[in-house]
Amino acid sequence: MSNIKYNEQEEAYELPYKLWNNTITVRFYTDSVETIIANLSDIAKKLARLDGGRSTIAAMLIDDGFYEGGNAEALAKILKLENVYVDIDDEDTVVCFDTGTDDGYMQGLAHVELFGELFEITGWAE
Repeated sequence: MSNIKYNEQEEAYELPYKLWNNTITVRFYTDSVETIIANLSDIAKKLARLDGGRSTIAAMLIDDGFYEGGNAEALAKILKLENVYVDIDDEDTVVCFDTGTDDGYMQGLAHVELFGELFEITGWAE
């Protein structure tokens, strides 16, 4: 776990992680590295769900009116992933992220949260 670094500006721990074929920085909002390590199995399952959930997220973006196109398969191929972070508390581990496209069919990035096994689009990212 030597790859986990603390980012003072973000007040979060960070770890490079491969998601959607790119290595990105995942932030962890928690009190200690020990909390990350203690929840590593749950975190890994949730990040794997995110990594494999691209098509599901694309369909949700279309169904919920965030994307103006109509082809979920094509959308899944061009979605980008930003601002991935994990919020760990006593009750649950939640993975949050922003996703969208630059193809003109979205007004910006949508904010999505992964609770348990379910994705939820919570609105437009800020």
